[in-house]
Amino acid sequence: MAKHSLLVKNSSPNSGSICMYTTSPDTQQIQQNLRSLAWFTKPANPNGQVRFTWDLNFSFAWAESGVLVPGVSFEVGEIILADPTDDGKNKAYFDKQNGAYLFGDPSQATSPSKGALAITTSKIIPNNLASVGVGINGKAALAVNATPNYQFTFIPKIQYWLVFGSFREGVVLDLNSMVRNICEIKFPAGVYGLQVTLREDNTWSPVTPA
Repeated sequence: MAKHSLLVKNSSPNSGSICMYTTSPDTQQIQQNLRSLAWFTKPANPNGQVRFTWDLNFSFAWAESGVLVPGVSFEVGEIILADPTDDGKNKAYFDKQNGAYLFGDPSQATSPSKGALAITTSKIIPNNLASVGVGINGKAALAVNATPNYQFTFIPKIQYWLVFGSFREGVVLDLNSMVRNICEIKFPAGVYGLQVTLREDNTWSPVTPA
């Protein structure tokens, strides 16, 4: 899989953080209350620019987060490789042993449908004290509150977005408060490098090939 790249220029008069996050367009994901995390963040001063690069590889992650609400940090406790095309790596089993959470024996996890990723939770997992999710390029991107004896399914259909402001990586985002100054990043077929500019009036320029 080719490496993706995004060059972001800050032509606004403000200093801040450029934050990249992801969402899933799949209806099932929305019904699961899947939360978007601040996936990549980089500071940028006026007239500066930053570049994000990533490979489209997936992982499973968990965090002892409490309830996932905007502002809560998803501090990764463990992250392991995941692959929706590999029956041996498309599932994980979230368990608790010796008082600590972990990804346990994957043979106890239920296999997802073809092309999906799934995390099965143990019956001893408490409600809303931990969360599980998927990562992209080794960083947690999407998460959901964990409940006992349940299978969480993730469809690896990804939409990329940018927002400018004050953000920290791994924090749960309040998407409803960011509807005015976000920018969707779409990679056309066969294109893996894009660029975009935050203009002087804090609006985004059209996204173009880099």
